[in-house]
Amino acid sequence: MKQALYTVFSFCYFILLAVELTVIGFVLITLCGATDNHKLRYHRILCRRARFVVNHIPGTTFTFNNPHGETFSSPAIIIANHQSHLDLMAIIALTPKLIILTKDWVWRNPFYGIIIRYADYLPVSETEEMTRHIRTMTEKGYSVMVFPEGTRSVDCRIQRFHKGAFYLAEQLHTDILPVLINGFGKALPKLSHHLHPADMTLEIMPRIPYQETTRKGYREMTKQVHRMYKELCK
Repeated sequence: MKQALYTVFSFCYFILLAVELTVIGFVLITLCGATDNHKLRYHRILCRRARFVVNHIPGTTFTFNNPHGETFSSPAIIIANHQSHLDLMAIIALTPKLIILTKDWVWRNPFYGIIIRYADYLPVSETEEMTRHIRTMTEKGYSVMVFPEGTRSVDCRIQRFHKGAFYLAEQLHTDILPVLINGFGKALPKLSHHLHPADMTLEIMPRIPYQETTRKGYREMTKQVHRMYKELCK
């Protein structure tokens, strides 16, 4: 019963949050103009809201580990394993200067797709246009977030990695920044619509310099990082 109440409360809060962010985006970007300053201000609001949400999910705890002192002062291709819809909140909370590559259905979602578009998040299908836009955003200091698995894991085990994130890192001469997610798939599993008690953690691992990706090639780097995640998530 408690978990059902938690789920209903969280869903209602999510609706209110989506409405608030839509209104803010309309006023700040549609009415006041889609300038770089207005866009960054919107990203900062998203980041603050995400930090609040991930730290106040009913029945859960959240721990953020940054042992190497990452500051996000220079752009990176951020990658993470994918366990739950909740992962996105933890990623958005990392830094305001972030764009995320999403699936087409997320970008076109009639409920919250407009928030995705206000934030300049991109659908992964538009490859050529996506690459041009990413280059522009990284030149402005934004990092790019990609889930290399492409979809959430049912059992939290690491799935096959797609090569897109590593190809971008090689093409744009951008570091790779691995992020390790744990416990999110227990809080909200892929095949469940209810929240569950869980201890969630997010750890930022050391950057992989773009020179290493260039030297080894993006295909080999994909395999290497995939092995690292599988070892860490045993």
